[in-house]
Amino acid sequence: MLTGRTIKERALELGFDLAGIAPVSIWKDLEFSRGWMEKGFNGEMHYLENPKRFNPLLVLPSAKSVVAVGLIYNAPLPYSTEVKTGPPQPRAWISRYAWGRDYHEIMRAKLEQLRDSLEKSVPGIETRVFVDTGPVVERALARYSGLGWMGKNTCIINQGKGSWFFLGVILTSLELAPDLPAPDRCGSCTACLQACPTGSLVEPYVMDASRCISYFTIELRGSIPQEFRPMLGNNVFGCDICQDVCPWNHSYQQSAFSPQQGPSMPSADEGRARQVATTKASQFRPMLVASRPAFSDEASTLRRDNEPRTTGHEQRTTDLSSFSLFNPPLEALASITEEDFRRIFSHSPIKRTRYRGWLRNLCVAMGNSGDERFVPWLERAAAHSDPIVREHAVWALDRLRSE
Repeated sequence: MLTGRTIKERALELGFDLAGIAPVSIWKDLEFSRGWMEKGFNGEMHYLENPKRFNPLLVLPSAKSVVAVGLIYNAPLPYSTEVKTGPPQPRAWISRYAWGRDYHEIMRAKLEQLRDSLEKSVPGIETRVFVDTGPVVERALARYSGLGWMGKNTCIINQGKGSWFFLGVILTSLELAPDLPAPDRCGSCTACLQACPTGSLVEPYVMDASRCISYFTIELRGSIPQEFRPMLGNNVFGCDICQDVCPWNHSYQQSAFSPQQGPSMPSADEGRARQVATTKASQFRPMLVASRPAFSDEASTLRRDNEPRTTGHEQRTTDLSSFSLFNPPLEALASITEEDFRRIFSHSPIKRTRYRGWLRNLCVAMGNSGDERFVPWLERAAAHSDPIVREHAVWALDRLRSE
């Protein structure tokens, strides 16, 4: 007999790090999502307005249960709040989830294997698989399945593994015993709210996505509002800050926190030390990019005419033809042509921003860098055929020159 326990065991065998069973009737959370959308917090993400998102039975009328899974993507590398970004070599930040291969591909393949296992065990059942692409609210389903609680930064946080994991769900006509939702362990901690540069976390558990750096650099197709551009810093694709500062994403001794100062900590019998979880999947490790040298005539060189490759005692980059997506040099990203972009990121989440958005984001990061060596590149961008790129390049030039 196929049970929730055997399904979860099979999910872990397939390589998922978390698995749980949720009921379909999670109406309270879905009503909250509807109210959130009606307040306009979704910005231009109109796909979130699909009525099916607020009733799983509109997606699969026979649905009785949900299998929710999580797959860790956290690579064992420093957080954006821990790395150097300024001179002598300004660096960019790409969100941790986008360092490697597109998670949709990896998650979908594993979920299809799990679905195949279910359908072979119980012929005739109906299923639907979703990985952040369909009209379902994965986070709400994950919460009810016991994968974790909804953090104040709106991410699902697992007590043992933190929040660096992708979510996927299978709606099924199987009737399975649901797991219990995890208790909220954020306590009185407000680190994420205090750290958000744009104030997108308007209150605990509520994000105004239309103010989020990830929204500006990925989802927004037009101009980034000028008042937010300085706050983007060096983020060129997504933002990790609200997860970077979360105590549950750090390794620490239990005695380092108290319920009054931080999250509700594990009890003594769960151990006095905690090690943050990292991925076992090589596909999520930072991609090594092979591109044209940043100083070649073919690339969008940032070097002034006749400028030497060393300035004073600071060593200029000698080879940017190969670089990692972990905290990459900003000038290396600027060497990527449109053809490069399509080739390099064909199986990466970064393709979602499209090349125009990529150039727009680079302009903002350059304007925030304070480095005048980007002026020649920005002057060329200011003559770009696309008005969005031109506008942001002119803004960046004005910002650098005013400084």
